[in-house]
Amino acid sequence: MALIQITNLTFAYEGSYDDVFTGLTCRLDTGWRLGLIGRNGRGKTTLLRLLAGELDARGAVSVPLRPARFPFPIPDPTRTAMDVVRACAPEAPDWRLMLETDLLGLPAEGLARPFETLSRGEQTKAQLAALFAREDTYPLIDEPTNHLDLEGRALVADYLARKDGFLLVSHDRAFLNQCVDHTLALNRTTVEVRRGDFDAWERELTRKNESEQARNEQIRKDVARLTESARKQAEWSRQCEKGKYHVAASEAAAVDRGYVGARAAALMKRSLASRARIERGIEEKKTLLRDAERVGELRLNPLVHPKRVLAEVRDAVVRYDGRAVCDPVTFTVQQGERIALTGRNGAGKSSVLRTLCGLSGALAGMVRLASGLVVSYVPQSAEHLRGGLREWIERCGVDETLFKAILRNMDFGRQQFDKAIEQYSEGQKKKLLLARSLCERAHLYLWDEPLNYIDVFSRIQLEELILDAKPTLLIVEHDRAFLTRVCTRAVPLERTEDRPAMRPPRTDGEPEPSPEGWRRG
Repeated sequence: MALIQITNLTFAYEGSYDDVFTGLTCRLDTGWRLGLIGRNGRGKTTLLRLLAGELDARGAVSVPLRPARFPFPIPDPTRTAMDVVRACAPEAPDWRLMLETDLLGLPAEGLARPFETLSRGEQTKAQLAALFAREDTYPLIDEPTNHLDLEGRALVADYLARKDGFLLVSHDRAFLNQCVDHTLALNRTTVEVRRGDFDAWERELTRKNESEQARNEQIRKDVARLTESARKQAEWSRQCEKGKYHVAASEAAAVDRGYVGARAAALMKRSLASRARIERGIEEKKTLLRDAERVGELRLNPLVHPKRVLAEVRDAVVRYDGRAVCDPVTFTVQQGERIALTGRNGAGKSSVLRTLCGLSGALAGMVRLASGLVVSYVPQSAEHLRGGLREWIERCGVDETLFKAILRNMDFGRQQFDKAIEQYSEGQKKKLLLARSLCERAHLYLWDEPLNYIDVFSRIQLEELILDAKPTLLIVEHDRAFLTRVCTRAVPLERTEDRPAMRPPRTDGEPEPSPEGWRRG
């Protein structure tokens, strides 16, 4: 058993007033399949970089194996995929590289193509193959699911479940449940290591929250009581000191002023000791409340359209460079539906959304939108976000107070509002796009992979919001747990190259299964 030892680790980025970690201490077994979770901005990627030796910090970090961090830097993406894999694992023999790429479903002909021509999901698989082909290393894996479709996530999770020893950052609950056996949670003020997958950690968290709810209420009452006691002690101290100098003239002959002063001093000393004890009690009680995750309630007020059918797509095909990439697709979006566009990467799902909101003409076929339809769109990428937050909010044309209130409910600290957007984590940038959409009143919400980089707690918030507000939603997403909970049905897009061989229709009288098994009211 080889242990990673982290002792009294303190780290802050240059120019930042806030520590990412303060006095962090924990021990991790390199044999665990360890899932690392925590809200956006808690320092998950930073912890991986510290373990990899990429950042300097106060304290001690001891890693018994050579750390290797995914994703790798790719200095020349024009090289073949196989050459890139070799460069990422230079000591690994080719047979081992081919074995790992085969386990991840990468065909040999794909490895002969330039790396930059692979899909983002294929690039992810190629780098993971290189990561696990290396010997005597400790894999540090940072959010591998962001560019994987549903099929790819299931395959990679199964691949990781067969490996021994890694540290994995992910927000996909189904993915974590499939491949980890321990969970490391970065809480508000503590770090928690627990045996089991994400569901086991969540069950324990729920149990702990329920058992502590009444205790926390009592703690708040204790803080109020102690605060009132401190106020009364301060007032009593002032009265004692005042009495030392305001002995009535009629008493002056009978009472020794020195005695009064000594008695007042003794009472003052007792008072100060009592106040210090009360203030320590207040601080201790407040500390007990700091680690509780505060999951605020989000709100959305969709518009109601007079028409039942908001959008209709008929015999539409996505084309890139004049070439069809998917089979013709036909569907309607009715008011109140929450539809998942499903399909493998490259099937044109994002192009469908961009066409519906007027940003792309890649969808050829009949596309009809209801008259006067108001659409709110969340793009897949947040790379274009720049500058100050206030200026960006003004450009979006949304209410600043509402926008910031939504961010606060998604665990944004007030200090983040004064930072340049370039300093935000990827998850925090994605929350800006989501907050803008939540500020917008629309008939139809088009969300393109809205959960990329978004923490688990915020995903649950969004689930609750959608189920409560019941917006009309067309979404591209690969988080199976999220889709299963919020979507009423799925519309599959099938890549032309993946078209199966023709088969005769069923003759047993049973209907064909619905896509992904989703058909909800």
